[in-house]
Amino acid sequence: MRNLTRNPLDRAWLILIGLTLLTTAIAESRALTTVSVTLISLIVIVKGRLIIREYMDMKTAHAVLYWALNAYMVLFSAAMLIIFIIT
Repeated sequence: MRNLTRNPLDRAWLILIGLTLLTTAIAESRALTTVSVTLISLIVIVKGRLIIREYMDMKTAHAVLYWALNAYMVLFSAAMLIIFIIT
């Protein structure tokens, strides 16, 4: 297990698995409220940032591209949350 946590990609993978399990537990609770959907949206943003940073290797890319991808993710998650609230 020690070797698994030394590699940044392996650490990111473990975090992504944990966040996915947490999201699944929240979604399967049968009580999708605005709070739970907000929490899921925040988890999606964290997962997306982790994927962009570690797997797409955008931490070395141009800052405009890096922040544009992050902004897209935040705006898309916010739009989905707004759609959930108004429907």
